[in-house]
Amino acid sequence: MIPEWLTTLAAAGSAALVNAASTDVWQAARERFARLLGRGDPDRTEAATRRLDDLHRVVREPGNERELAEARRAWRLRLQDLLEENPDAADELRFAIAELPPPRPISAAAVRQDNRAYDHGTVNAVVNGDLTVHPTRPAASDG
Repeated sequence: MIPEWLTTLAAAGSAALVNAASTDVWQAARERFARLLGRGDPDRTEAATRRLDDLHRVVREPGNERELAEARRAWRLRLQDLLEENPDAADELRFAIAELPPPRPISAAAVRQDNRAYDHGTVNAVVNGDLTVHPTRPAASDG
């Protein structure tokens, strides 16, 4: 089982990589991560390059939050696998992360919600955390 600190490092690497795909440092990040993932094997490096190019295409498409979340998850798992197979790659991943701009925080304005209530309904929404809904009785009619 992979230690928790390596899982955390993989998650940080994934977030930094996905963020970098939309910045002007992308080419350098792409080359660095392709070498990191390739581990000196040209075929593995080429496969990593193709995956990184796919990531860049996903990031450039507007309004694709679901795909971005999936990309972060997929890259976290790839980096976890890399670290589990090659624990010595941890320092290299740390250096790669350090060279990238920090991930942008998600602002409330970036979260798009479409909550609607009809017939005197109530909408409850939570961005982070749990939501507990308590059922209520319908209002007494006036007639």
